[in-house]
Formats: sequence, structure tokens, C-alpha cells
Amino acid sequence: MIGRDPDLVVTPEDDAFHRPESDDPSWIETLWFPFFVPEESLSASIRVRLSPNLGELEATVAGWKGESQGLFGDRITESLEGEPDLRRLHLGDRLSIECQEPLSRYRIRHQGPHSSLDLEFAAIMPPNPVPPEASPGMFAGHFEQSGHVGGTLDLHGRSVEIDCHSIRDRSWGPRHMPERLRLGNAYATAADSAFFAYIQPDDDGRELVTHGYLLRDGVEAVLTGGLRETTLRDGMPVAVHLEAEDAAGRRFAVAGECVNTMASNAGNGVYAVLNLVRWEGDGSVRWGENHDVWSETDWLAAGRARL
Repeated sequence: MIGRDPDLVVTPEDDAFHRPESDDPSWIETLWFPFFVPEESLSASIRVRLSPNLGELEATVAGWKGESQGLFGDRITESLEGEPDLRRLHLGDRLSIECQEPLSRYRIRHQGPHSSLDLEFAAIMPPNPVPPEASPGMFAGHFEQSGHVGGTLDLHGRSVEIDCHSIRDRSWGPRHMPERLRLGNAYATAADSAFFAYIQPDDDGRELVTHGYLLRDGVEAVLTGGLRETTLRDGMPVAVHLEAEDAAGRRFAVAGECVNTMASNAGNGVYAVLNLVRWEGDGSVRWGENHDVWSETDWLAAGRARL
């Protein structure tokens, strides 16, 4: 990838469990696979969080639409002993995530009380490692990867075909959340193009693009700067405009329509807002998400209602 720090690399070993480098109880490792059904304004994700120094594992499968309208959810908790095989993770008969091809192809199956999943993620580009300063204090290692998600979702007895482009995300390391926090990201993926932008607002409230990538015309390059502008209604995003430049000197601009919203108290004094977004620009339409993460302190100081 043009402009990438040569010291940042992802290898097939990064599909496996990362042994903690200290006994810090905040050390976690995560796996995240979001997917969508755009025509139904439906968002969903599979997230696994391991806290090896605490001996805990938590997996969440959830789907929503509209204004924080939950459609299905399943939470799995297990004691964590030893080093799990994250390339072949099996949580009884409720959830399995299997690496079928390193850094490229994964199968996810889930059986819950009101829903079941059988999905495959297939990458369209290599993983993009994220420098620690892009999300300060929160990761030792972190990468995203654009790809295609296909399969089926059985929801309350109805079979829904999943055929979308999305990402997968992996992270590991001590998670030291700063007292004051405001971060965001915006991304979209199509069959032959993708972008992912990290956002950090400055003291004046400008939503600056600080890192990410652009895939266009078969060329991948790191984002070097840009700006996100968010239109709010009752404190929630309804539209997003993003302009950025990459290390290859290319510029792009996209306008996003937020078609659903999930606003939640993520715990530990952190609030999160997720939107499914229809992005239009550069002569194409792509689907993805827009995320905002706040400390509760900053959220309330901005005059927003407690979640």
C-alpha cells in the first residue's frame, strides 16, 4: 500500500491469538464482522471480545434497523482458559468462526434463540494495519480489511439473503480509555473500490481525517488528510460529507445518507453512535457505516441526552 509505514505489517499469525505482553487486566483482543441488508435498512454484526488476563470471553451477535430498533441479539459468555485457537473458534453450537484461508476467507455460523447465520467473508484487499496514534491508548495491534459478505440470515423463521460488501476488524492490546474521548470513522466498500477514514475532531470541532486507506482502480494508498462534516438532527447524524486525499495524490469526495441509527451506552463511560450509510460519489454508490465514539463527559457537555 502506497504510504504505509514499513514497520506496520500484518502476517497470517495475526489471525491467531495474541499472547498478552503484560498482566494488565485491560488487555483485550477483538474480532468484528459487520454486515448489512441495505434494502431493509438492516445492520448487524458479530463481535468477539477476549480478556485473557481476566479469563473472560464475550461474543455478541446483534441486528437492528431504524432508530435503535433491535431485531435480534445473542450474548455468549465463557470462561477463558489457556490460549484459544482464534482460527477455529467454536463456542459450543452457538457460534463458530473459522479461517478458511489466512488473511482472506472466513466462515461464520451462529445459532441463536431468534436467529441463525451462515456467512462467509472474502477479502478484496490485504489487511490495513492501523498505527497506534490513530486511536491513542486503545490498541497495540489493529487492522481492518475490506471484503464481501455472503450467506443467509434466518430471522424469526424468515430467510434473508446476505450479499453485501463490508469490512472485518481485528485488534489486540491494553485498552486504556482516556478520560476525554471523541473518535470516529467512516467507511464504504464495493466490489472493486473501498475507503476507510479515521476521524479525530480538533479543539474547534473540525472532524479531521487522520488515517485510513483508499482502494481505487486497483491501487491502495494511505489517507493523508481530509475532513468529515456531519449534519445532525436532534443530536444524531442524518447526513455525512467526506473529502480526503491519499499518499498517491488522489482526492475523493463522497456524500452519505444515514439510513439507520444505533445509539448506545457501551459501558466504561463510553457512548457510541453507529449509522448504516448510503455513500454516493466518484460516480458510484457504495454502502458502509459512519461511527462516532464519545466519552460520556463530552457527550453530555455537548448538550445531548444521556443514553
